Amino acid sequence: MKKVCMVIGAGGGIGGHVAMRFASEGYHSVLCRRSNYKELDALVAKIQKGGNEATGFILNAIEQNSIEECIERVELNIGPIDTLIFNLGAQTGFKVLNETPNKTFELAWRLATLSLFRTAASVLPFMEMRSNGNFLVTSATAAFRGNAGQAAHSSAMAGRRMLCQTLNAEYAPKGIHIAHILIDGLVDAPDT
Repeated sequence: MKKVCMVIGAGGGIGGHVAMRFASEGYHSVLCRRSNYKELDALVAKIQKGGNEATGFILNAIEQNSIEECIERVELNIGPIDTLIFNLGAQTGFKVLNETPNKTFELAWRLATLSLFRTAASVLPFMEMRSNGNFLVTSATAAFRGNAGQAAHSSAMAGRRMLCQTLNAEYAPKGIHIAHILIDGLVDAPDT
């Protein structure tokens, strides 16, 4: 079986390009995104066109058991996940504190931090059994520096960074590479 690279947050920017790159290096790329079957299918077809392997899943990461079930499905039916890229965004718009409802603040946390926790809790036991794996998490400048109008986003991304540091302390000695990758700037993607 080929090694699997699973990308959670595989849109037309970072996630899609990372999935294409891993596929070109011989991995079976598994692309997961929240919506838009048409774009997902087009990205999978683009990867497969060159003779590479790819599978796509629609995955709403805030739905209960969605992440857990998808990771288990990949492990059992496609192959062992060697590398998981967590590229799920959590930008909820620029809103000053008194214009940020609790629901928006909680949504950012669910997307950026809780979904990362659930992903780690699902995939890291598989990697630990193999004493090998890569868990790569993209992030934003907001994880290090709060900005006006970003109470929800900044706090959620800072939580993401600290969770990655904790996971690294726990899993690096077990042969698993955890990385928090700061993407500082706009990404050339369809929505930017």
